[in-house]
Amino acid sequence: MKRVHSPTQRIKKSGIIELADGGTLFLDEIGEMPPLFLQAKLLKFLESRSFRRVGSTTEISVDVRIISATNKNLEREVELGHFRQDLFYSLMSSLYMFRL
Repeated sequence: MKRVHSPTQRIKKSGIIELADGGTLFLDEIGEMPPLFLQAKLLKFLESRSFRRVGSTTEISVDVRIISATNKNLEREVELGHFRQDLFYSLMSSLYMFRL
C-alpha cells in the first residue's frame, strides 16, 4: 500500500458497498442498527442505489442485490420506535422469509 506523504496524495479505498457492485451485499443483524439517522442513510442508499464517500461530493452508483438478516421482530421494533418504518417497508418490498 502506498503511504500518504501530503494531503494531495490520497489513497482511494473501496468500501464494502463498492466492492459488492455487480453482486450481493449482505446486511447481517439489520435489526441491531442504531441510531435512526444511520437507518435514514441506509434507506437513502436503498432508494437511489448511490452514495458518497466521506468527504466527497461525487455520487457513486452501484448495482447490488441486498440481502438482510435479523433475529429481531422488526415489526415490533418499528412499533417501539427503534427501527424506521420506511426502512422496514423498503426491506420488506422483496421479502423472502425463512424461519429457523
